Amino acid sequence: KRIIQIFKDEGLKITVEPNLRIADFLDITMNLENGKYSPYMKPNSTPLYVNAQSNHPPTIIKNLPAMIQRRISDISCNEEEFDKAKAPYNEALKNSGYSHELKFQGTPSSTTSSKRRRRRNVLWFNPPFNGNVKTDIGRKFFKLLNKHFPPGHELHRLINRNSVKLSYSCMPNVQRLVKSFNQKVLNQDSVGTAAQRKCNCRIQSECPLQNKCLEKTLVYKASVKTDGETYSYFGTSEGEFKTRYSNHTSSFRHESKKNSTELSKKIWEIKEGGKEYSITWEIAKKAFPYQGGKTKCDLCLTEKLLIVANQSKFLLNKRNEMISKCRHKNKFSLSRCL
Repeated sequence: KRIIQIFKDEGLKITVEPNLRIADFLDITMNLENGKYSPYMKPNSTPLYVNAQSNHPPTIIKNLPAMIQRRISDISCNEEEFDKAKAPYNEALKNSGYSHELKFQGTPSSTTSSKRRRRRNVLWFNPPFNGNVKTDIGRKFFKLLNKHFPPGHELHRLINRNSVKLSYSCMPNVQRLVKSFNQKVLNQDSVGTAAQRKCNCRIQSECPLQNKCLEKTLVYKASVKTDGETYSYFGTSEGEFKTRYSNHTSSFRHESKKNSTELSKKIWEIKEGGKEYSITWEIAKKAFPYQGGKTKCDLCLTEKLLIVANQSKFLLNKRNEMISKCRHKNKFSLSRCL
């Protein structure tokens, strides 16, 4: 009843049809009278697939007919039902430039092994694919990996040919490019012609970020100077930097928060040693915030790139931060809505 009421509040209606002997669910029809199941397609629906001449990675073009064949076979109880349903899929493949003829594939017998397999942590490199590029990006990438992370390197345990895999990603299509451009224009219009405030410090000369403390979506760098040595720390701020700065200074004052970040740990180490120190802040790089549904976070990737590029022995960030999970995705998870 509660679910029905929620739908009604949103102007939607749930229809319940009990005692059905034949039901359609997603792309499959289930017949309870004879125990058969077969592919289902909505009336007047025509399948549409990526064209064989499209600018997609070759593995996608090559495996597309096989994936369709596997799916239709899996939702067909036997070859007879498969043959009844395959005609529109064959036609759609032909119209997309494929010569493959769909054939029924029985369900393969499962060969389960009792041997326990250790799950390996894998870093994926997903360069965009473009058929106009003749350079073998994958081969060049792995050559660089072997050159810069050889056996004996401090990061070889994390970055090697067994822990790093490559898979090409697709370039954005024209629709996505137009949509992205329109969104950019609309965002500029919403800001208006009035100049944005970048600092609200009472004393402008004491602003921690050179009168830019209200900047958002950035990677910042903190430099800690003590005893003639300079330690560096990189962090991200999706909201206003001033809020992130306040959290840092709070962890410097309250001992209960000394383990909040690697930066606060270092500050407390210096304070407990009775030494003097000074901190300067700067914008290391601007980045785009994470948007729900996307597969990557520009903010996190930019921070990781700066950490990797910094070869100083006085870097406070831990190297394992490079394989940490993006925390900006959490606010888009369904659990936040429940």
